Parts: sequence; structure tokens; C-alpha cells
Amino acid sequence: MERLSPILRLSLGLTVLTCSILLGADLLRILPPLEDDTIRERIALTERLAVQTAQAASHGDVETMRALLELASRNEKELRSAGVRSTDGSLLVQIGDHRRLWTPLEGDRSTETQMRVPIFREGQPWAQLELLFAERPTANVLAALWRRPLVRLVIAVGGLGFVAYVFYLRRNLRHLDPSAVIPARVQSALDVMSEGVILLDAQERIVLANAAFANRVGATAASLLGTEVASLGWRSNGPPGTPIEMPWRKALREAVSASGATLRLAARDADERIFVVNSSPVLDGWGRPKGAIATFDDATELERKTTALERVLTELEKSRDEIRLQNEELQILARRDPLTGVANRRSFVPRFESLLVESLRTGRELCCVMVDIDHFKRVNDEHGHAMGDEVIKRVAQALGSEVGSSEDVCRYGGEEFCIALPDTGVEQALRVAERINKAVQLPGFARVPVAVSAGVSSSRFGARQLAELIGQADEALYRSKQNGRNCVTCWNETRRGDSAGVATG
Repeated sequence: MERLSPILRLSLGLTVLTCSILLGADLLRILPPLEDDTIRERIALTERLAVQTAQAASHGDVETMRALLELASRNEKELRSAGVRSTDGSLLVQIGDHRRLWTPLEGDRSTETQMRVPIFREGQPWAQLELLFAERPTANVLAALWRRPLVRLVIAVGGLGFVAYVFYLRRNLRHLDPSAVIPARVQSALDVMSEGVILLDAQERIVLANAAFANRVGATAASLLGTEVASLGWRSNGPPGTPIEMPWRKALREAVSASGATLRLAARDADERIFVVNSSPVLDGWGRPKGAIATFDDATELERKTTALERVLTELEKSRDEIRLQNEELQILARRDPLTGVANRRSFVPRFESLLVESLRTGRELCCVMVDIDHFKRVNDEHGHAMGDEVIKRVAQALGSEVGSSEDVCRYGGEEFCIALPDTGVEQALRVAERINKAVQLPGFARVPVAVSAGVSSSRFGARQLAELIGQADEALYRSKQNGRNCVTCWNETRRGDSAGVATG
């Protein structure tokens, strides 16, 4: 369609319109009835027999009626049966097996195969002439359509009308073809430009398009003539749903130039393209816009490179965030015991040392608790290492829950834990250790029986170094083991050689 000239397109449109008018008129029953030849012949035969039968009926001559119907039956091969039926429904005359073949019809209507006409005698209804014709043979669709007079009329009018419209438009409406009034040298000059250029009339129809614009929208310059430029499918360069302001509309409406607008267009035979559009009005002698000229700079490749660069920057940003998260995870892993989640020895010792320095400076008491799981080797030997790991995790959770901070709980080694209790007196530290001892022995704590031993020391016992403070707590833990396990012992500065068991589980 787009390869046709404007005149041929207009002619074809007018032809389709004319044929549509004929079909519409027939649908609205404005045209007189158009019957095909077969139906017309059957109607003529029925009317002729009706007149002759009515004449015979005026004399009551039934035999003449029969003779007329027999003659018609011999001459008309498609007439299967005929009859004259009185007003009371009885057959006065029948030709062929009319009584069996005739099907009663509703009302006064007739059909293509069953036709009837009333017969009057002395001005009163006397009988009814009935003619039964054979069904017409089924033809193919094209033959059936051609047999219809309306179809033949539409085809004839359409064909003759198309030729007439083309001749008339070529002779009298050459100005409808914009290419006929544009000098060839102007078109050639515009075609060498790398930018797309179009010239629009006041109704935003294209009256000129150079080769660059036609190539970028996937069409030919001739096929674009007369096309509304908005129908090409422009959309905004912003997010979906963003309102779009066509720059040429502003030029036509306000008689001012519009520049720098970015529009997207899905070409007919290529991917979507991006244009930077500038437009200026074309003014008449009174300064009123009678058209507009628009230029289209293809920015598709630049936009693609910009998008690719943004994608790379986004990926780099994403990679940087992932590296940061991984570093944070590594830092957490470096500070935490992977099995229990409490602090490992590497991160715990520096924190504990700073707490001891602060305690010595301020005089606030700092306590240390060493906790060891009793008979842990037996758990591994009898129930397996998986159960041993579960017991260690459960004990670590109990320690963290009691202390309130996982940073102050350290898996010191194997099944042994160390707890730092800043600003805590030794009596309170002993109560904490006792609660831990009882908590692990509660029913349902673990799937196997668990018990712990603990040792408690305090900065008030004179330790000046962290190793000394932890050593005191470890010595008290050892005394708990010696005292039968499952108990808590406090290291007493006044009895260094013979540490006293302060509390037992």
C-alpha cells in the first residue's frame, strides 16, 4: 500500500467508499430488490399461471385449471408439483404428488422453492395457487456470489469507478501530490543531508521528507507523503506513560522554534531509534504558521553507548557493594567462632585486655569466668561429633543469653569458654556462673545430659595482667574439676595456694 502514489491511494479509497455505500444502501433496503434470473423466472411463471387460473375460476372451470398446470409442469422442468387449494384447505387440483410434497408456510410469504398466489372469485377469496419448485443445485462460493445481482453491481461500479477516479484526480488534482510542486533540486539538496528533514503542513501531514528521514523510519520518501507525522508511533524518551509534547506542534501552535526534544520511534524494519528533534514554524505573509519544518538527529548509537556505560558503572557499584559485604562478613568471621557465633580468642583477648586496663585505671571491678563442659569426650565417643557440636552450640547460647552480650563470651578452646564481666562484683559473677550451671541441666536443654564446671576470678584479687586474671579463673576451674565437676569455684587471693570452692552445682 505504501508503494502506491497518493493519487492511486485516494482512488482506491474512493472506490472502497463507493462500494461500501452500495452495500449499505442494500442493507438499509434503499436499493430496489435485485433478484437473480432463476427467481425472476419463477415469479413470472407464478404470476402468469395465477392470472390464467383466476380466469378459469371465474367460470368454475376446474378442468381448465388442471390443463394449465399440466402444461406448465411439462414446460418447466424445475416445477415438481402444483395445486389449487380452496379456502377450506382441500385440494381442488393437484399436479404431481403435491399433497405430500407441499409444506405449509406461515402467513402469506413465499420462498424460492414454494410460491403461492391467492385467487379471487367475485371479489372474494376463493382458492390459492401453489407451485413447488426443485431446490437449486449447490454451487461453489464464488459462483454463488457471482450469481447475486448486487455483487455484480458492486464489482462493476467499483471497477469503473476506480478508473474514473484515477483519471479525474490525475487531470484536476495534481496539487494533492506534494512531489509535483517541489523542485527536484530542492529534494536533491535535502537528500544529501545526514540529518532527517521533513516539511509539514498545518494539519501535521508530511509534504516533504528527505532520504535520511525515510531510511531511518524504514519507509520510502514517496510513501510518507500525506502521512500524519504523529501516526508514525513516536513516544517519549522518559519512563513509560510520560506525556509527550511534539516539538512541531509547539511550532505550529505558538509560531516559535522548539529544540532539543528527545523522541523514540520504532522503525518498521529496524530496532527502536532515538532522535533529537528541532522544529521551526513556516510563516505566511501575515506571520501566521502555515506549516513547520523539523530536523531529526539520530542519537541512537550515542544513547546505546551511554546506556552501556551506565550499565558498567552500575555493575561496578554492585561489585563494590558485594565486596564491602564480603569484607564485613570476613571481619565477622575473623571475630567470631564459626560453630557457636560467639567471639573467638583472637578478637576476645584484645577487648578483654582493654577492659582490664580500664578496670585498673578506674578501680571498677572486672571478673573472669572460665567454663568447661564436663565429660565432653564421652559425649563425642558415645553420641558422635555431630552431637558434640550441638552441645557446644547449646552451651554457647546459654552463656550469651545469661551474659547478655556475645562479645563478652569467647570460645577459648575446644569445649572451654571464657567470659568477661566488666563492672561486676565477684559475688555477682559467682551467681552468673551458678545460673549457667543450672541452666544447662534443665530438662530439654540438649538431647543428651549436659553439665559444666566453672571457675571465677576478679581484678580485686590483684591480677595486673590479663594472663594472670585468666590463669586465676582457670586454676579455680581446675579445682572445680578436682572437686567432682558440675560446680563453681572462686579463686581467693588470700588463699592462693589453696583456692576455696565458694559454690557448687
